[in-house]
Amino acid sequence: MKKILSIFLMSVIICSCSNQQTGTAVVKDSDELSLNSKSLLKAYIDDDFSLWEELFSDDCEVFIINDAMDKKATLEALKQERALFNSFSVLENYSHTNYFNNGNIWTNHWFIVNATGKFTGETNTVRVHTDLKWENGKVVIFQVYRDPSVTIKEATAMAEMSK
Repeated sequence: MKKILSIFLMSVIICSCSNQQTGTAVVKDSDELSLNSKSLLKAYIDDDFSLWEELFSDDCEVFIINDAMDKKATLEALKQERALFNSFSVLENYSHTNYFNNGNIWTNHWFIVNATGKFTGETNTVRVHTDLKWENGKVVIFQVYRDPSVTIKEATAMAEMSK
């Protein structure tokens, strides 16, 4: 019985040692990068894209709901989208940055935007999640997940008014 217990104990130790995860991270929510993601949101709301120009690498890969764009096209799209709305407010603004032990650094940012359309006059609420991969203090990958229907509806109303 002692032998069986010893073999079992050794098996548990060996298995636990071989199952150690190498993808662990330190998570911070008040570090510079987490605060930068919130500053990018504030700059968007304020219709000021200078911080976006500064923090996004020139070859930044952008995926807005899986549509790939480059930095220039992204900034133009965001400016056009921003022009469709007024009376912005942000709720539940939370971000944290994951400092992985393999050197990768990702910020996750969740927030809710309330905005009134300039052309429909409707106030809408949109939940948004963004992921920002950082290298040398610059965003090299920017991913955005949100429901685009509010923006599409407002752009359609703008197009109808300009006919």
